Amino acid sequence: MILTVALSASLVLTGSPAQAATKPVTFQGFTLRVPLTWHTKKEGVNLRVITGACSPAAAECRSFLLGGPRAVRYASEGSAYQADRPYHPSSGVSECVPKKKYFSGQATRVRTSKAAFGAGQRARFTEWKVSCDGGRLNVASYTQRVWYVKAKKVIVVDHWKTPGLGAILGKAVWG
Repeated sequence: MILTVALSASLVLTGSPAQAATKPVTFQGFTLRVPLTWHTKKEGVNLRVITGACSPAAAECRSFLLGGPRAVRYASEGSAYQADRPYHPSSGVSECVPKKKYFSGQATRVRTSKAAFGAGQRARFTEWKVSCDGGRLNVASYTQRVWYVKAKKVIVVDHWKTPGLGAILGKAVWG
């Protein structure tokens, strides 16, 4: 019994079972290893990776978007992705992600840096704080995180601060 508990504790601390409990998600020439509980949904030419619950109050399920050349071409109000602007492909007003009864408003850049996106690839990582309003200030807000790999015309957009996503993208396999 003690040996079993010690072995279980050892596996939990080393992370071995969690590493084994993944599946591949392939998109635009790269593969990510994601938890088995996550699933994918095609959205036109993009792929949404659903990571958690879908609340009827939210504009989207807990997820992140994998986009290719078309998503990059129409990433900023119908124009090409611009690193100094949040990802906003429509030319209209968009719903506030956590509370869809409000609209997304002002976005403030929190930080920009370079991030690994698999072996040999670097992404421009930008984090935005997006406020939502319904006639009142600061009703709600959310964080938009964007990884953009210019050389591959790939963009990843996360509105839920998905835990571990940066590390998952850092281990992407291109091929």
